[in-house]
Amino acid sequence: MNAIPEPGQVPAVKAEHLRKLYPVGGAFLRAPRSFIHAVDDVSFTVEDGKSLGLVGESGCGKTTTAKMVVKLIEPTSGEIQVRDSGGRAVSLSDLDGRATKRFRRSAQMIYQDPYESLNPRRTVLDTIAEPLVVQGMGTFAEREERVMSMMAQVGLTPVRNYLLRFPHELSGGQRQRVAIARALILAPKIVVADEPTSMLDVSVRSNIIQLMLDMRDRLGATYLYITHDVAVARYMCDQIAVMYLGKIVEMGSTEEILRDPVHPYTQALISAVPVPDPEQRKSSIAVKGGVARPIDPLPRCRFYDRCPAATSVCEESDHPSLSARNGGRMVACYNR
Repeated sequence: MNAIPEPGQVPAVKAEHLRKLYPVGGAFLRAPRSFIHAVDDVSFTVEDGKSLGLVGESGCGKTTTAKMVVKLIEPTSGEIQVRDSGGRAVSLSDLDGRATKRFRRSAQMIYQDPYESLNPRRTVLDTIAEPLVVQGMGTFAEREERVMSMMAQVGLTPVRNYLLRFPHELSGGQRQRVAIARALILAPKIVVADEPTSMLDVSVRSNIIQLMLDMRDRLGATYLYITHDVAVARYMCDQIAVMYLGKIVEMGSTEEILRDPVHPYTQALISAVPVPDPEQRKSSIAVKGGVARPIDPLPRCRFYDRCPAATSVCEESDHPSLSARNGGRMVACYNR
């Protein structure tokens, strides 16, 4: 374990060269010959108290990356370091069972689908209080009081009407608010949010986003926020990392990327965002074909088959690495 650094030197989360491969085929006593490259050589840093948004199409590796950050799945290779309470950098691969349990107190995940993430046999009270029980925090009365306070904050009111309900007695939006309350009940320092507001009504979505921002400011929490909604990313995230087929193709401050996207995929992604003005005409950038298969991809640029700006260099060379541009922008492209 590293020596204690000066304040601010150690980021809350640092991922280096993460890879996650899933075998395809194979059989008993026969090794698989093909692999799904879910995440392939991904590196990023999230400073303490800041938010990084992972943006991209379904299947690009956002959720897989998120699960590795909270140690729900192990990377095939690469390393994730987190900042502990003493300001030291700790590698997740070095944590044993007891240390992993302590890590769970400071790192929580909010899942996208509340129909899958909630136990149908547990009441709302039991569900939200479960992290407190697992960590051995407080008496039953203290846990109940804390749960009721959190329910009020996420909009499950009147609280007494929901305490003893089961998931099948709740709407989708109400279930997601239960899931959010469960994740925030421990006041974690690292929150990984997998599109937590995508299944909420528009009328309450802004309240939940504001709640998460308030929690970040009050607790100094760090967010890894997964979303396909660029508008939400702009509101929630200090930085954005755009992913395509397991690779980060552009990374930088949110406002800079939304104002002036550099990578062709980022440009196409942002151009597809609708404008709420019927009189304003907005040109969209067309991309060719569909998303390629992530099984044993060719070493060339992952976006080559769809890129409107592709050249022979892109076809003949390995996937470009992220390189720094003006203003600290990181872009993986030979032609930009």
